[in-house]
Amino acid sequence: MNIIHSIKRLPSHIFLSIGIFLFVFVFPIIDRTELFDFIGPFSYSIITLSILSIIQNKRQSKSKSLRVLITISLLLIWTMYYTNLTVFNILSFAFSIMVFISASVIMVTQIVESKEVNTKVIVEAINGYFLIGVMFTLTNTLLWTFNHESIGVDTPEIANFVYYSFITLTTIGYGDIAPQSDIAKLASVFFGMCGQLYLAIIMAFIIGKFLNRKNN
Repeated sequence: MNIIHSIKRLPSHIFLSIGIFLFVFVFPIIDRTELFDFIGPFSYSIITLSILSIIQNKRQSKSKSLRVLITISLLLIWTMYYTNLTVFNILSFAFSIMVFISASVIMVTQIVESKEVNTKVIVEAINGYFLIGVMFTLTNTLLWTFNHESIGVDTPEIANFVYYSFITLTTIGYGDIAPQSDIAKLASVFFGMCGQLYLAIIMAFIIGKFLNRKNN
């Protein structure tokens, strides 16, 4: 009971942070083991459901659309894991990308509309940046599903796609994994620019709000 009570007391935006942490730092590890076959669908569902924690106004049309996308995405996730059909893999990744895009739009809107800079705004800003990396990971996985030569990965493991996506997003670019097809190259340019523009624009909003509050 104490554990359940403690969980309920956690700020809602923390659940999305936990979901992102699972995707970026836990999935790549358990994907290499048989354990992933058992807890993979549950973990992926937790990540998708954690998106609901960012919704503040339940009456907004965007929020309703996001709920529909999440429901469809969850159904496709479980279907994908238990059918192993390529069509469900493609649909699952496509709807997951739409879920994260919608979540990013809602979060950015909430950050921009926030009247002050607090812990919630900062955590949402961090979550937004990581969500871009998650979307890029899903996009790269989808591109590889269509064309195994599109990205120069030795093995199609989640660890490789997460690693490649985030080193591209952060413009580190070690060069050990690189895009091979034209679409994959364009995707890397697009998400690399999104990452840099996000940091510049969101940081400008946060700093501006902080200075305005300080001056007032």
